[in-house]
Amino acid sequence: MSVIENYFNSYIHIGLQELEYVALMDRSEDKFIIPIDWCGDLSKKLIADYNILEIANERQFRYDNLYFDTPDNICLEDHIRGRKNRFKVRIRSYSNSNISFLEVKSRNVYGRSKKERIKRTSEKWDSPFTIEEKEFLSNCVPFARELRPVLYSSYSRFTIANISRGERITFDTNLEYKTITGERYKPLEGLAIVELKQGVTDRRSPLHRIFRERKDRRAPLGRTIRISKYILGRLHTNKNLSARAYLESLKELTRAKDVLENIT
Repeated sequence: MSVIENYFNSYIHIGLQELEYVALMDRSEDKFIIPIDWCGDLSKKLIADYNILEIANERQFRYDNLYFDTPDNICLEDHIRGRKNRFKVRIRSYSNSNISFLEVKSRNVYGRSKKERIKRTSEKWDSPFTIEEKEFLSNCVPFARELRPVLYSSYSRFTIANISRGERITFDTNLEYKTITGERYKPLEGLAIVELKQGVTDRRSPLHRIFRERKDRRAPLGRTIRISKYILGRLHTNKNLSARAYLESLKELTRAKDVLENIT
């Protein structure tokens, strides 16, 4: 049992069917990087307002992902440069349940994220696209034919939800990346990624209030950040990417690590 798992033992649980009420396939998202040690205090302050997802007596779930991009990195470049309309394409495997999906996440000019997906039927979760999946991609992504696998990632996740508020909060730890050729990287040891997902953007969320009240909050820890797990992975696994284009994202991660070292 991991330390972070202990933090969520006392939560009242819900199942997948109840979580569907806050599926939030069209949503706003806020991301935070925090020290794992903060999760204990967060869990105590959120327990009155949220329930935790539990499946087959499990509350912590492993996610495996395979990301796709074009040879000239359209998805990566659009994200880093802050393009209003952009895409992220991945296969996601829910390892605990042996279910996988082909997913397309898009972001529009209003800053909202939309996710479309279809369930995979392949024997291996990361098998090549089927004819049906290629058709699905061509209907979602203008550059579907150019997509190729570029990066694996995995992490452990807890999901808590407030159904009446239309909110989900996820806590991701043990983040690991693997290149297509097999090199492995763990850039966030000691840190967790927290994501607040809402149907309607509301800065009065309990999570925002708790972070604002923390006296030990130091940027970027506990503050909203623009970086994504996909971007983190590409930055750490491909040294040929333009340092100038990714400088601000690298600074965010470096600052997070420095602050963590100073407070531990």
